[in-house]
Formats: sequence, C-alpha cells, structure tokens
Amino acid sequence: MVSSYYSILHISTSATQRDIKRAYRKLAQKHHPDVNKSGSDELIKLINIAYETLSDPSKKAIYDQRLAGAFHQTPSPTYSPTSPKRRAPPHSFYRYQKRYSDTTYTYSTKTKLQGWGAVILTILLIWIGIRAMDYYASEYYYDKAVIAENNHNYNEALGLYQLAIRKWSSKSVEASIQIVELNQHMGAYHAMVDHSEIGFGYEPDSTQSARLYYLEGIGYTKTERYEEAEKAYLNSLNFNYNKDTIYHQLGLIYINHLEQYDKAVEIYSFLLASNSINLANYYNRGISYQHIGEHQKAIDDFLAILKNDPYNSKILFQLGRSNLALNQKALGCQYLRKAQNQGANINPDELALACDF
Repeated sequence: MVSSYYSILHISTSATQRDIKRAYRKLAQKHHPDVNKSGSDELIKLINIAYETLSDPSKKAIYDQRLAGAFHQTPSPTYSPTSPKRRAPPHSFYRYQKRYSDTTYTYSTKTKLQGWGAVILTILLIWIGIRAMDYYASEYYYDKAVIAENNHNYNEALGLYQLAIRKWSSKSVEASIQIVELNQHMGAYHAMVDHSEIGFGYEPDSTQSARLYYLEGIGYTKTERYEEAEKAYLNSLNFNYNKDTIYHQLGLIYINHLEQYDKAVEIYSFLLASNSINLANYYNRGISYQHIGEHQKAIDDFLAILKNDPYNSKILFQLGRSNLALNQKALGCQYLRKAQNQGANINPDELALACDF
C-alpha cells in the first residue's frame, strides 16, 4: 500500500497542495460519469478518498507517517502463557459469569443494592436541602415583613410576605393572613378573597382557618358578594371564631342585603342575651321585627333605646311607624311629631295625611 494515494492521483510524495488539487481536478473530469460512461465508481471513490486525505495537511501528515512506517512495521505483541495476566476485580464487586466462549463480569446483588442505596440517599438529601432552604427563607422574609409593616411600609411588607409564602414552610399561612389584613387596610377587597384562598392551600390549623374564613367573608361583603360572604362567615363559626363578631357581620347582611329578617331576629336576640346594653342590637332587631310584621316587639325594642336616648329622632320616627301599623294613630302621630321636632326629615304632607291634618 506504499504511496497508494499518491499513485491513485498520479503524483509524487513531494507534490504540493497545488499539485494535488490540479491532479484531482484532472482525474475527476476524466472519470466523471457524464464524460466517461465506462468509468468505474470504485475508482472515483478511491480518487475522492485520496484527495480528501492528501488535501488536508493534518490528515496528509498522519498518512505520510503511516506510509513511512509501513516498511518498518513489526508484529503487534500478543499475550503468551507467560505474559502477566490482568487482575480480575474482587468478587465482592463483580460476579463472574461464563457466557459461550467469552468471560464477562456483572455487578453483584450486594453492589447493586449499595448503588441504589447511594442514589436514594442522594435524592433524600437534596429533598431535605430544598425543604430546609424553603423553611429558613420563609422565616427570614416573614421577619423582614413584620418590621416593614411596623414601620408603615405597607407595599414593601406585602412583597416580603409574598416571598415568605413557600411550599415547605410554617410561615406560609401566617404570611397569607397578614397579606389579607394589609389588603383590608389598603381597601383592596378583591385581593383579600384571592389571598384567603392561597392561605387555605397551605393546610392551616383550626385557628388560622377561622381567621381566614372571617377575612374572606369581609372581602366578599365589601365586593357585594353577600351569599358567598354568608358561607364564609358560617365556615368561620365552624372553626370556633368569635361568635359575637360573626353574628354582627351576618346580621348586617341579613337586614341590609339578603332581606332574611327572621335570621336577623335570631342573631340579634342571641347578641342581646349576652349584652343587653348594646342599643344598636335593639335597633337592628326592632327593624327586623318591623319587616316581618311584629310591630309590638319592634316597639318594645325601640322603647328600650328611648329610655337611654329620649331625643333620638330616628327611634321616635320608627316608633311612630310601628304604632301607626298597629292602628294606634294618636300615639303614632305623637312620636312622628316629636321626631320632626328633633330634626327628622319627614314630609309634612305625608305627616298631615297620616295624622288627618
């Protein structure tokens, strides 16, 4: 095979790159299938291989070295019975097997178990590391948020509380509650509902759940979603949130929005049973009694307020209405006149019509 590529291109071993390129072009044109119909594909392949090797200086240098060494090549050494044998791996690492005429080594059961154990341990350590990072990062951002909130930097506190909400952290629920309360303070009521739901996603305890449902109820109330607000408040009661606080919110919804006056009467009766001096509860129950047609009970509640505030025009007006509804015309007109004298906005024509003036 001495000088075979050179002989294929019909050049000498001292040929320059220019000579190689020129010889290749000449042979390529001569043996191209379009020119030489009887040309050999094998010859063309050999010409291309020869040119590819000799036209690349690095390949040419390697080829020349091999070509020069071909005259001095010695047989490659082979192993003899006296040659030192390669040391086999220890049996604790490999299990020796005989397959056909080949000798192969495969991992032993012990080694496989050790390998899988190492993989599982690595995964476990990575998982613990991620959880630890989440936990300590959440603690850090939560503490920074509390400081920002105490300094009245509410927007900064919101951002830090957001960073404290993490998948594996004991502060995620608390941070969600703080965000909801900050949104309430800033009047962002839709955000209150959204972040209450985020808090529920981190498995709050019963106290936290009660607080979240209560805040969610406020968010629904402020965004005029009263039926959803009622559900949220009732859920808060199921987690033992302060009953008086929840009943106060529910009573206002039943009177002012849902018009469920029977429920309002029950709620304010409960509140008055534990606090009989709250005049606002008497008023709200009296209004509820009026709507369900129990005007005498309404009068009793309004009179309880009048004992403590005898010149309250709003109460005098409601007393006048309920007495007129019970056909106690003289007494009703008396209360309406007193209410007008105390500044109540009563149409004089309507008053005259009701009282036959």
